[in-house]
Amino acid sequence: MVKAAPPPDERILPDERTPYDQDYDRIVFSSEFRCLHDKTQVFPLSSSDYTRTRLTHSIEASCVGRSLGQMAGRFLLREQKVELEPSHLGTIVAAACLAHDIGNPPFGHSGEAAIQHWVEQKLASPGPEGPLKTDAEWKDLQSFEGNAQGLRILTRLQSRERWGGLRYTAATLGAMSKYPRPSVLPGGRPPVKGRVSEKKFGYFQDDQKLAVEAFKALGLKEREPGVFSRHPLAFLVEAADDICYAVIDLEDSAKLGLIPMEEACKLLEGVLPPQPVPGREPRPPPAHLETRMAQARARAIGLLIPACVKVFLEHAEEMEEGSWETPLVSAHPDVREQLERIKSITRRKGYESERVLQIESAGFKTLGGLLDMFVSAVVTDSPNREERKLRQLLPMESFQRPEFAEVDQKKPPERDAAIERLSKYQRLLCVTDYISGMTDGFAVELFQRLSGIKLPT
Repeated sequence: MVKAAPPPDERILPDERTPYDQDYDRIVFSSEFRCLHDKTQVFPLSSSDYTRTRLTHSIEASCVGRSLGQMAGRFLLREQKVELEPSHLGTIVAAACLAHDIGNPPFGHSGEAAIQHWVEQKLASPGPEGPLKTDAEWKDLQSFEGNAQGLRILTRLQSRERWGGLRYTAATLGAMSKYPRPSVLPGGRPPVKGRVSEKKFGYFQDDQKLAVEAFKALGLKEREPGVFSRHPLAFLVEAADDICYAVIDLEDSAKLGLIPMEEACKLLEGVLPPQPVPGREPRPPPAHLETRMAQARARAIGLLIPACVKVFLEHAEEMEEGSWETPLVSAHPDVREQLERIKSITRRKGYESERVLQIESAGFKTLGGLLDMFVSAVVTDSPNREERKLRQLLPMESFQRPEFAEVDQKKPPERDAAIERLSKYQRLLCVTDYISGMTDGFAVELFQRLSGIKLPT
C-alpha cells in the first residue's frame, strides 16, 4: 500500500520565483492592471466583445515582448558569450510590456489630450499667486503623460505608505521607461530632434528622486542632470508595442467593418517577403477571410519579432553607450515602410471613424468636467459646502504619502488636514491620480451623476 505524501511544507518548498517573476505577478494582480479591461485601446466603449481594450493589448504586447527578450537573450548567450539567463530577459520585457499602458487615463490618448487641454485653459501659469510655483510643476500637468503616470503608479501609488511603493526591480522600471527624463529639460531647452528618448517625458517632479535613483542603479548614461539614455530593453518593449499597435489595430478595424477584410489581409501578408521553405510549394491563402486574417496576423507577428531582434543585436553596443535613438521597427527599412502604410490606413479609416471621434469628444467633456469639480474642491483651503462633498468622494488614500506614514499610523488625520498639508501641486496630482485611474465607463457614470444628468440607483 502506497503511503500518502506528507503535506507541503513551506520550509521545503520555498518561493523560487525570480525578482522579475515577482514583478510580473504583482502587475497582473494589481487593481490598476485590472482597470485596463475598460480603458480604450482604439475603439472606446465598444459594444463588440471582440474589440481589444488596453488590457488585452497589454497582454498581447507582453507575449510579443517575452519572445523578443528571450530571442535576443539566447543569441547574446550563444554567440556573444554574454553571461545572462535568456528567460530573465524575456520576463523583464514581458513585465514592462504589461505595465507600459498602466498609467493611461480613460479614453486613451484622447484622455491625455483632454487633461492637457483643461490645464491650458483653466490653470494659471506658474507664479506666486497660482497653485503651481515652477515651470516644471506646470509642465508636468500641461503635458500630462501616461508614461510618467505609469512609473508613478509602480513606484508611489501602489503601497503608498512606503518609499518606492511595491519596490519593483530597477530592471523592470528601466525597461518600461521609454522617456527617462523630466517634463522640463535643463535650461528649458527643446527636445533634440530625432532623439526618441526625449519625444515625451517619463516622470513627474514629485517622483524625480525615485526615478533618478532607479536609472542610476541601472547605470544608464546621464546626459544632463535628470536626463538619461534609454535602457536597451526599453527598445524591445517599444517594439512589442509598435508591432501590436500596427497589426492588431488593423485587425480590429477590419473586424468592425471599418476596413475591408480582404484589404486588411493583403496589408498584413505584405509586411515582410514570404520565407520560402525548401521542397514545399507556397500554399494559397484560405478562402475564409476570418481564417485568412488570423493566419496573416500570426505570420506578420512571427516575422516582425526576429526582424526587430536582428536590429537590436546589431546596435546593442550603441544602446549600452546611450547613442542609439531609433525605434527598432523604424530601423528596418522594409518593416518601416509597410507598417507606416498600415498605420496610415488604420488612422484614416479606424481611429478617425465617426463613432470614435464622437466618443472621444464626449470624453473631453467628461474628463474636463470631472477636473472642474475635483480641482476646485482640493486646491482651495476654504471649501464651500459643495466642495466639501466632493472632497468626501475622493478616496482618503489619495492623500497618503510615505513621509507622513509614521505619524498617520499613530493618529490618522482628518480629511481636510490630510489635503491641506500637501502643496497645491501635490493636490493637483492627487486629482489626476484619481481621474486617470478611472475606467472609461466609470468616468462617464460619475460625471453624469455629479452633473445631475443621471442619479445613483
